[in-house]
Amino acid sequence: MRFLKVFIIACFLSSCQNIEEVKKPDNLISEDKMVDVLTELSLLNSAKNKNKRTLEETGLQPDTYLYSKYKIDSLQLAESTTYYAKKYDKFDGIYQKVKQNLEVMKAKFEVIRDEEQRIEDSIRALDTKDTLDIDSLKIPKAILIDSLGSKPQSKNISN
Repeated sequence: MRFLKVFIIACFLSSCQNIEEVKKPDNLISEDKMVDVLTELSLLNSAKNKNKRTLEETGLQPDTYLYSKYKIDSLQLAESTTYYAKKYDKFDGIYQKVKQNLEVMKAKFEVIRDEEQRIEDSIRALDTKDTLDIDSLKIPKAILIDSLGSKPQSKNISN
């Protein structure tokens, strides 16, 4: 019984917490731009996780690239992310659009990859095929024309 009383008091106290409303930042990133930023951020993180050495060799700094491309800074991104995270409906909508963008990109790249594979298979098939076919060099008799421009006459040999 005592446990039940403690549980009810704990639930009551936790439900009475003061939830602060997050103020809209002065430099809030628009929802459409936020979708683009988060899509690009997702691609950069994937690239960084997939082949970190290539990024290091090229000298590309993913964060610097992202900030310069979208003309934002890290504080602006953090404040906007915090603001949208508190607005669940907006944040969910943003992430649904990001997911949709990534799926569209994936579909486009799969088409490109399939086309490249088809071309590569065609080239490989040509490499294995004998390119010089002697029979294709023979000229059919019907096409032969003598130097005067007349067709050669066929000789009938009769016994």
